Amino acid sequence: MKRQRLAAIEKEVSKVVSQALFGEIKNPKIKKAIVSVTGVRVTEDLKFADLYFSIMPITGESFNKEEVLEGLNEVKGFLRKRVSEELALKNIPKAIKSLYKSCRKLDILLQQLCFCWSNIV
Repeated sequence: MKRQRLAAIEKEVSKVVSQALFGEIKNPKIKKAIVSVTGVRVTEDLKFADLYFSIMPITGESFNKEEVLEGLNEVKGFLRKRVSEELALKNIPKAIKSLYKSCRKLDILLQQLCFCWSNIV
């Protein structure tokens, strides 16, 4: 399959998964943090996909990234179903990995901003 076609499919999968995470998923493990899709890699035969997420804390909340990843693994079947409903593909990719990409620099910046804000108020 051409790389252009795979890129378009990856973009659409990312869009559908993002919409489901923000609007449809009610798993309390996932709701403890802000989770966003940072990338999708689909195999050429469209049977498998690697999903990459960034996980950031909600201001004032504490969370365990392993617990959030566990929640993401629990909803893999639902996300695959949503992708199959939205995309007309012969094979719907099965998520084999839910990988965490750190937003450490952004996290540090947000903590500094919160600290500065608390000193002003």
